[in-house]
Amino acid sequence: MLRSFVAFLLFLASLPCVTAQDIAASKPDAAQQLEDAKKLLKQISPGVFDLNGIQITAATRELRVPCSILHQKLPIEYALCHEAGEKVHETILQTAVRPIHIQLALLLANYQPATLGILEKLPLHEERPYKDKDTEPKTPGANRLAIHVEWQDGDQTKRVPLSHFIQDIDKRKTPDDLGTWIFNGSQIDETGFVAELTGNIISTYVDRSAIINSPAKGNYRDDLWISMPANIPAEETKVSLIITPAPIPK
Repeated sequence: MLRSFVAFLLFLASLPCVTAQDIAASKPDAAQQLEDAKKLLKQISPGVFDLNGIQITAATRELRVPCSILHQKLPIEYALCHEAGEKVHETILQTAVRPIHIQLALLLANYQPATLGILEKLPLHEERPYKDKDTEPKTPGANRLAIHVEWQDGDQTKRVPLSHFIQDIDKRKTPDDLGTWIFNGSQIDETGFVAELTGNIISTYVDRSAIINSPAKGNYRDDLWISMPANIPAEETKVSLIITPAPIPK
């Protein structure tokens, strides 16, 4: 895994001559954001890298993103937003880490952005939240993530799935299918990397501008999800958001 990670870094280094130049022709802001992000990557120990506070472990593909609890009790459309994002009034977690750094960290850990899976439970009578045809990762399941939250409670370290912070407003419980998340990758348009502008990182309600979406049943509704206050530590608590590969369905 470390060898493939280093190989990916070498590939990434070649991007200014290939992909970034192609992007720059029509989207110079996005290209510059990518180049600036790559310069921040540094190795802090064998097989462990840091990207502006995100810890990347090559062997396990684990990412650790520093965050804090913003809201304990509220209706939500997002699980994580940038601290200056436009939707901070609808998120449980916030982070000072820039969205483009999170996207790049996911790429460095060999996750592959693709929308396949986001709409797999959309009812046939419902309109698709986005019109584009779904894309597939080159490696099956490479866009599927497991996400946990970890924090210190006195002398204890607590770690729970991110889904434990969220409940269905109709059933008042956490849905069983909220344990897997989809790395779809934020869009790039004439303004640049869209998540940088919106601050939307992890969405429970389908949002293609967010980097990660939930494929849970009912994700097309913007009124379905609320926080689960009993499971969420106090507001302003420092936490680590931990991303690892999710099991591939058989």
